[in-house]
Amino acid sequence: MPCRTPSRPSPCASKVLFAGLALLGAALFWAPPDGAAAASIKSLEALGFRPLFTEPSSRVKVEVRRTARPENALPDGQPALAAGGGWGRIAEAWLIDPTERYDHGVLGDAVEAGGLLLRLTDGSERRLLLPEDQVFEDLTPRLADLDRDGEPEVLLVRSSLDHGAVLTAYGLVGEDLKLIAEGPQNLTAHRWLNPIGAADFDGDGQIEVAYVETPHIGGILRIVSLQGDKLVEEASWAGFSNHLIGTRELGLSAILDFDEDGLPEIFLPSARRRSLRVMRYQDGELKLLGRSFYDAQIIGDFRLEDLDGNGMDEVIFQLDDGLEVRLYR
Repeated sequence: MPCRTPSRPSPCASKVLFAGLALLGAALFWAPPDGAAAASIKSLEALGFRPLFTEPSSRVKVEVRRTARPENALPDGQPALAAGGGWGRIAEAWLIDPTERYDHGVLGDAVEAGGLLLRLTDGSERRLLLPEDQVFEDLTPRLADLDRDGEPEVLLVRSSLDHGAVLTAYGLVGEDLKLIAEGPQNLTAHRWLNPIGAADFDGDGQIEVAYVETPHIGGILRIVSLQGDKLVEEASWAGFSNHLIGTRELGLSAILDFDEDGLPEIFLPSARRRSLRVMRYQDGELKLLGRSFYDAQIIGDFRLEDLDGNGMDEVIFQLDDGLEVRLYR
């Protein structure tokens, strides 16, 4: 039935208004580049990739290392293991002290971590417990030497019962495990962010950290770096998602120097996870280098693996139609 123009908004008019707002929101949420910038955005094939759509791999390359799980480890958490058995003084980092004091459940259950445990190369341990109004809303610590002093920091998502999630860096200060820095506190309670990883993206000698803020509701890619006791934002770009709400797979992204120019790029799904975008951070700006579109949604952790033995890693991920995408180089 056609919509009429009543004196008060009818359900039909409300639907039209809602649809219009949704379209406006989408336009504000993702505005494609104009002119020459749009013309410079290439397909992944034009960037040198050879995509293959196939059945998921039955064999997955994993690192297996003998380690003892702490008694109070987060049940579904996994440790960060330093390469070679130690990075600086840190050998392992674990999330510990499971708690249900934060009722969000974005990672599939109500159990989050209330603390962090470091195992050092000398066999000793360091522990840090959060206040009762905070949790680590995360599953796996990430090691990154943000200040390049040879001792890594531990990157984690910390959430507050009142203020939502914030990216944090913990590390050894003398003999103690302490908070080193934290990022912008943009979020309210029950709002979350998901880290991508750390690298010197722009070649300036400083390590940057990339993450997606609110990946389920208009995800914003943010680039931050350590400045004093803060992780300070350097650039941002809206329109991304690297997590499917309610799942424990946090790795829907990859960092890879695909053109081998010394500057790693970020491979990241769009907000609807129906396209893959290749982003570069350079000269203080994020740039969209290339993208590819799919009929199904991107799901599951990304993998980097040299499947064809040519010395270059492929980017591998799955779609929800059951196919696996392999981007050969």
